[in-house]
Amino acid sequence: MSTEQNIQTVQKAYAAFSRGDIGGVLTTLSDDILWITPGSSAAAGERRGKQEVAGFFQTINEMWEFLAFEPREFIASGDRVVALGRYDARSRQTGRTAASHWAMVFTFRDGAVVRFQEYTDTSTLEAALVAGAAA
Repeated sequence: MSTEQNIQTVQKAYAAFSRGDIGGVLTTLSDDILWITPGSSAAAGERRGKQEVAGFFQTINEMWEFLAFEPREFIASGDRVVALGRYDARSRQTGRTAASHWAMVFTFRDGAVVRFQEYTDTSTLEAALVAGAAA
């Protein structure tokens, strides 16, 4: 696939996420997807396969209410797309908010995402998960 088609696939996944359509996100992934998220919260770590990634989204939904989720820029080269953006979220457990810029890297094979890795300010996110933490 072309770099433009890969960007469109990433944009399709973000649009599905914004609608709450996790099944739509999963359709953009290969069956053997490797999904990597940073940090030490329940959402962090490596997941393999669509079922584990579906579990990631369930965990995220249980942990966070997204107040804003804004993919802003897409950079593509070869089989990779880097998306740059930001989000604001509220912890469902503590009610505390967190905001962070992020970079998300998608690697493609045969038109599907085979690897995803997120880079974000995990300290800001994890502080919001702790009741009474300094703002």
